[in-house]
Amino acid sequence: MNLDMPSRARLSPALVCPRCRGAVDVKSRHVAVTGSAVLIYCSEGCRRGGGEIITAIEHPPRRAGWLLAAGLVVGGTAFGLYYASRGGEPSDEPVELAIALPTPPTLPRPPPSPPAAVTPPEVTEQQREDQALLVELMHDAWIHPLAGPRRRMPINHTAAFGAERAGERPPECASGHCGVDVGGSIWGEQVHAVHDGVVDWVNRGPNEERGGVFVKIAHREGALYSWYFHLAAVPRWIQPGVKITAGQVIGLLGDTGVKNSGPHLHFSMSVKASKGGRERYLDPEPLIAIWPLWIADDGKGHLSTGEPPGMPVREPARAKVRRVTESSDQVTTPEVATPEAPSSAEAKPEPPAADDPHAGSN
Repeated sequence: MNLDMPSRARLSPALVCPRCRGAVDVKSRHVAVTGSAVLIYCSEGCRRGGGEIITAIEHPPRRAGWLLAAGLVVGGTAFGLYYASRGGEPSDEPVELAIALPTPPTLPRPPPSPPAAVTPPEVTEQQREDQALLVELMHDAWIHPLAGPRRRMPINHTAAFGAERAGERPPECASGHCGVDVGGSIWGEQVHAVHDGVVDWVNRGPNEERGGVFVKIAHREGALYSWYFHLAAVPRWIQPGVKITAGQVIGLLGDTGVKNSGPHLHFSMSVKASKGGRERYLDPEPLIAIWPLWIADDGKGHLSTGEPPGMPVREPARAKVRRVTESSDQVTTPEVATPEAPSSAEAKPEPPAADDPHAGSN
């Protein structure tokens, strides 16, 4: 062996004709290019001749060779591990390489927003005075307008104070109903005065648009009034100026002034702080819920406080927007509906001025 031969010449492999497998001179001019391969033939005949090319020598770049070797090593290692995990048994199932991804960090949740503060509705001085008056009336000698032994109360919100009614109504009546509707099972039932007082107003004539036959009684020297609407009849001796004792019969329950419902009593209470002030309605439901009942026996009667209190049914109502003249002395007569069939009648006009006790009576 020639030791003086350059190392590159010693390491270079001998060329072989791709067609006949014969030796090929490196200086051969019989060269053909096929795709990315360079084919060197031993003769022109082999270059042009037919037959299948036995081999094509193409030296890939060294970098590509290293990458290919690294891929074979990694792939072989992964397959060996999988083959070992399967107990050495071959399998036709595809090999899946699971790559564990890092879990994203969990961000702390922001603290919940504190609930908005609920601002209680502002209570006016007039409302405080009315509330104090109601508390006082609860402890005074008053009675329910309908006799016992069963306490009569509005059976639903439609018959309660502030229920929805059409037309212009006083602002204190919320959605329009300025009283409570009670009774109705017995036409002609006796209606009793709720407290000592003086008859202020009596209407016996036709009054279909303004509450029918009604009686208004003044209490506490005209500072407080009780109203009794839709009566069937009023005793003849009930006249303006006549003194009344609590429990006396001032009329009979009926359906005068009621258009679309059965007989019932519409009971209202109003307060007038001064002679020149406006008369305002109060919700009588908390009062009739605890007032004693008149019990009739052997033509006479007595008060009873043993009956349980009634259950109020009033619900919050949307107040109507209306204009009110503070110096007016007039009170709007409320429209009434019985518990059995709520009235859908139109709003009743205002009665004559409340400071004229003889207006509307006969």
